[in-house]
Amino acid sequence: MDKNQVLLTKEKNMKFFMWGFIVLSAFTAYFSYIMGEQLGKQYYYGFILIIPFLFMSFYFRGRMLKYRALYHIKSSWGKKEDRKRNFKDIRKLYEFLCVEESNEFFIDNQTFEDFTLDKVFEVIDRTLSTPGEQILYSMLRNPVFDEDILIRRKQIINFFQNNKDLRDKVQTELYWMGRQRKNTITEFLWGKLPPKSNLKYFFNFMAIIPVILIVMIPFYGGVFGFYLVFVLIINMFINNKFRDQISCHVDSMTYLGSLVNTAKRLGTIDDSLPSYYKDIFVSNTKNIKSSKSAAMVASVEGGDVIVEYLNILFLTKERKFYSVIDELTKYRDELRKVYIAIGELDALISIASYRTGLAYYCEPVLNKQERNMDIINMYHPLIDNPVANSIKIENGGIVLTGSNMSGKSTFLRTLGINALFAQTICTCLSESYTGSYFKILSSISPSDNLLVGKSYYLGEAEAVLRIVKSCNEELPCLCIIDEIFRGTNPIERISASAEILDYLIKHNSLPIVATHDLELTEKVDKRYECYYFTEDVDDEGLKFDYLIRKGVSPTRNAIKLLKYLGYPEEIIKNTNKRVDILFNK
Repeated sequence: MDKNQVLLTKEKNMKFFMWGFIVLSAFTAYFSYIMGEQLGKQYYYGFILIIPFLFMSFYFRGRMLKYRALYHIKSSWGKKEDRKRNFKDIRKLYEFLCVEESNEFFIDNQTFEDFTLDKVFEVIDRTLSTPGEQILYSMLRNPVFDEDILIRRKQIINFFQNNKDLRDKVQTELYWMGRQRKNTITEFLWGKLPPKSNLKYFFNFMAIIPVILIVMIPFYGGVFGFYLVFVLIINMFINNKFRDQISCHVDSMTYLGSLVNTAKRLGTIDDSLPSYYKDIFVSNTKNIKSSKSAAMVASVEGGDVIVEYLNILFLTKERKFYSVIDELTKYRDELRKVYIAIGELDALISIASYRTGLAYYCEPVLNKQERNMDIINMYHPLIDNPVANSIKIENGGIVLTGSNMSGKSTFLRTLGINALFAQTICTCLSESYTGSYFKILSSISPSDNLLVGKSYYLGEAEAVLRIVKSCNEELPCLCIIDEIFRGTNPIERISASAEILDYLIKHNSLPIVATHDLELTEKVDKRYECYYFTEDVDDEGLKFDYLIRKGVSPTRNAIKLLKYLGYPEEIIKNTNKRVDILFNK
């Protein structure tokens, strides 16, 4: 029996004992009552036995949940997690950080869509918490240009790959914290808070009055009971008035309490936890008490009828709510640091898990030299049984030729994703990766937009323009373009493309461009090297090997493909004649 099966068996055993003691408590209560009624009141003392029985049931429940968490953590390690993801919620933190850190470079929406990074994220995401998935998403859209940050990320990833016991402890804490169902915690920490109000003093005053009236009733009679009912009615009106304002923040407050408690436990979990995170957890939570108040608001929200009326009488929810808001306002920066640190731990452990399931990978070697890239046997993260390709570029660019479906677009995406991985998760899908620090922009699949009256060509032109505008800055730009200006006529397309490629190569960029226009290979700057993909079309169909080759595509297989699909022989014959005439001019 493997270790995961042992955990599963232990969970089932703990569940059996938990229910056993619950049933034993029920039988004890039943027989104590029956015997007390029929044989004597001394048998009511049997109810006392329920206390240790319930205590034992809670104990075994805790053990059951512990083994359940460990089973989930261990059995899912190194495996893709198939679950539905709400990217609208996941990207909330990224959107706030874009505003806060507006001077930094972020992967824009066009490049994000070109590289299908939503699908890539789903493959690498093995996080257990809301901060974890949000930080991992933000990492993927924020390439790093600081060597020290990348070194620390590599160290943390390697640390958790090699320290299984501590990893299990940390992941257990993250598992208990979990994901917030509605994911409003991000707005709570980065968005606009409810305005500061002096109402808390009024609520405190209205909570003291019932206490005074209750004390006065034994001494001055029922008239004070009437006053107490009158105060209850007033406080019910106050409660209804502020119910919506408070209820919409209950989930966030509950998760905030869980966040702080998790950080406090992680700060003391083990001396071997990297000091960078340990120091953040300890120093930023030592003065925060909002976790208790947040938990109080949550428990008040879910109380029974009697408790609910008591909470209304003493305005417990309202008073605790403003207590949490005051503390959140005071310690907001500390809570943000804690949120990001927990998210980073979760995200980097996720990458350690992702590495475990890969056929092979490498840690990139990045340099400050001008525009260079040397990658051996890289592959795409979304393709099963991928064909690996290698490429080496030094202070130049590449023009790729080849027919449709031969592998050009996949190669572009593979190269772009590996360049992005190098500067984000320190894990490249290749045998080796050496390259410069790049800003990464692409134009692979710009689309037309009929709703705003934008043609395909205009969409292409705008996508390429944003690349051109980004190539005059200090950091080199990796420009990945597929079928430049395919939405216009050949004469203007080739002329404009040649000028743009010459401009890019002169302005601190490394362009990788795919095209069907073989004439373009003759018109571009000499610093461009030509590569191509090819295929074979015969009676059996299309055959691709998806391997990159140096040079210009020597074959014209578009007409062969038409023939294979069954086009009339007349069309095939006349098309070949036209092509021969054009090429012989």
